[in-house]
Amino acid sequence: MSTENTGYAQFDDLLTPVADVTEDVDLGNGRRVKVRGLTRYELILSGKGTDDATLVERRNLSTCLVEPKLTLAQAERWQKASTPDVIAKVTNAIRRLSGLAEGAAKSDVPGDGDDGS
Repeated sequence: MSTENTGYAQFDDLLTPVADVTEDVDLGNGRRVKVRGLTRYELILSGKGTDDATLVERRNLSTCLVEPKLTLAQAERWQKASTPDVIAKVTNAIRRLSGLAEGAAKSDVPGDGDDGS
């Protein structure tokens, strides 16, 4: 087998940890949290078995908050106590770090709503 560099990724190149990329999010009260993006696997699991957007959000918060680390129960308590704009700052950062922010590249798979025109 050739060791020549073909420019194609090797399997190990596909395993760059998402956790290596983090962002501090200012909560607006002099405090901040550190978040990371979701892996593809985590994204799929976050919505598994539920249509409840609040549960999906809790799963994402408990998965992606690096500092402080939250349990699902703590994420729910935060949802109940927080104003929408504060958690939105955090979830928007998670989406952006996950490559899911508005304006992110869309799939070219037919049926995604993009007819290419």
